[in-house]
Amino acid sequence: VNPFLQDTARVQIMAVSPQGSYVLTWERAKEGETPNMKVWNSHTGALVIGFRQKALSREAWPYVQWTNDEKFAFVMGTNEVRVYPGMFPQGAETRFVDKMRIPGISSMSVPSESKGALRILFTSFCPKDKTKPARASLYEYPAKAPVPSNASYPALLTKSLFQAEEMKVYWSP
Repeated sequence: VNPFLQDTARVQIMAVSPQGSYVLTWERAKEGETPNMKVWNSHTGALVIGFRQKALSREAWPYVQWTNDEKFAFVMGTNEVRVYPGMFPQGAETRFVDKMRIPGISSMSVPSESKGALRILFTSFCPKDKTKPARASLYEYPAKAPVPSNASYPALLTKSLFQAEEMKVYWSP
């Protein structure tokens, strides 16, 4: 019998899914070790899925965020957000069901309390680069129209934020 949350002595930060079904952990990566960001079943303590996340930004944590009903899990990566079925099947290979290209994304926010919501909203923050100021964007998932795989995911609205280096989102119920 495996112990609950096996090999987690080096965990540096954790988060819990909205319904409490999953625990997300991150630990500094060791040479040749993958994955270092892991999703655990909170009832059994079993590892459900793992990801490779080299560096940790506390402003961007958690890198995996679930919708309130845990129907979808949004996983932020470099220049994209991948959408997984939120109830990760135990022991089966889990593949993402959608990918949203968001160039420059450094943090995102999915509301954890959207009871009865008819649509899924989320935000992204992209810091300034050489040619553009920082920007905050609001998105709806899924998009109303198909998005070509090489195109940026369409935002409902975008706001330029001059002098901003990070963004914290507080959702209103």
